[in-house]
Amino acid sequence: MAGFTYKSYSFTDKDPIIDEIRTIYQDSGVNYAWIHQYSGVTPTTLSAWFSGKTRRPQAATINAVLRSLGYKLAPVPFTEIIRAIPPLPQPKSRPVSVRHVVQMAKYRKTK
Repeated sequence: MAGFTYKSYSFTDKDPIIDEIRTIYQDSGVNYAWIHQYSGVTPTTLSAWFSGKTRRPQAATINAVLRSLGYKLAPVPFTEIIRAIPPLPQPKSRPVSVRHVVQMAKYRKTK
């Protein structure tokens, strides 16, 4: 994939599965016609996914393309917790003030 730029891809407006399928497609070495023959998904649909206006492809269509390439769309359990929200910065620790302890000691000595 070196040298390949994703001009039409933007994480905020296209489903990330499109990028994953694009990578699988490029690594497979097949063309759109081959995928059409084995999945039934038209070359126009694939073109719309990778460089067109399709933002969220249907799960059935995604699965058909993936199966033709030897993959399967399936739920996979997480092995670790994924945080969607970045952790908040920890407050800086302040040096512990002992001023009140010194003042109390002085007060006790004067009595």
